[in-house]
Amino acid sequence: MKNTYIKLVISCLTLLIVSCTETVDVDVPNGGERLVVEASILWEKGTTGQNQEIKLSKSTEYFTDELDIPVEGAIVSITNNNSSEIFDFQNEGNGIYSSNNFNPIIGDSYSLDINYEGEHYVATETFTSGIEISSITQSIESRMGNDEINIKVNYNDPESTKDFYLAEFIPSHKPLLSLVSSKDEFYNGNNFFMEYEEEDLETGVQVEVKLHGISEDYYNYIEILISQLGEKGPFQTTPAALKGNCVNINNSEEEVLGYFRLSEVDIDSITID
Repeated sequence: MKNTYIKLVISCLTLLIVSCTETVDVDVPNGGERLVVEASILWEKGTTGQNQEIKLSKSTEYFTDELDIPVEGAIVSITNNNSSEIFDFQNEGNGIYSSNNFNPIIGDSYSLDINYEGEHYVATETFTSGIEISSITQSIESRMGNDEINIKVNYNDPESTKDFYLAEFIPSHKPLLSLVSSKDEFYNGNNFFMEYEEEDLETGVQVEVKLHGISEDYYNYIEILISQLGEKGPFQTTPAALKGNCVNINNSEEEVLGYFRLSEVDIDSITID
């Protein structure tokens, strides 16, 4: 694989307060293109769950100006392993594949199949149930002398099962969302919450909240993702491998990015007042 060399100029300060510069060559390996599978099959409470989308793309080099490349011409389907029902996803362009007749069944096992350029990619997951949002509340919290608006999504965890959750907080005033994951190990069967804080939340901002029920495997995956998103600075710890559940059955060594998961989700919102 070819390597990319980056020129970094490091400014240093001597004991005599004399500044100097040094040019350093940093060898950054380029892993080449990788298939990226964005296959979150979400069944929003109160809907049929029939309309679903999967996005396929190829990743580009880290320091390139190019966006990920949409994958066209793939054959994509999902099979219910319990009933053998097959759902074909049609190519809509720009790497989007859609189905309008998907049949979500909580607890059933589903397999994703992707055939592309002679390669066969598969992944298997169980459709995970979700719970309803009982309420969304806001308060003002003081952190190191600064006041921040705190939003909590509250829910009632069922006692009979071992559960894992993912909350998405999506503010209307910026294009970034916040992810929070949780497991009921220490609050099984009780009321609990996940929270979101933001310094620049202000009156009139609407925050959409999505509460997903997720599998244990996806919880472990998302925990690594969230920890890596939280890393800051050039000298952070080397990220752990973020390995999804999609594999190339023709070449098990190929690294496929992304994850295939099926979740029930409840959606609500709050407007800051």
